[in-house]
Parts: sequence; C-alpha cells; structure tokens
Amino acid sequence: MTMVIATHEMAFAREVADQVCFLDAGVVLERGTPEAVFGTPREERTQRFLRRIVAAGRL
Repeated sequence: MTMVIATHEMAFAREVADQVCFLDAGVVLERGTPEAVFGTPREERTQRFLRRIVAAGRL
C-alpha cells in the first residue's frame, strides 16, 4: 500500500516514512530516505529548517 502524508511533525515522518520530500514554496528541494534527508541534507534551505527543528527539540 502506498500513502502520501503531508506533515510538519518531523519525528513522525522520520520514524514512519520510506521516502521523505522537503518542499519549499511548492517546490521539492530534497527527496530521499529519512536517513539521507534528516542526516545529510544537501540543500541550504533544508539544513536551516532542520537546525531550527532540532534547536526547538522537535526532532
């Protein structure tokens, strides 16, 4: 079964997803496994977002 879920809950996405997409202004900036996107994001915009989420204790 395939499901597409849009969420702002990054811990949930990291836990349940096989693939993660990070969108900014309707454009997919990053796509990959949770390990790749959350662990070694390539795009500066994704890196900034994840730093804020981590600093807030939400990931």
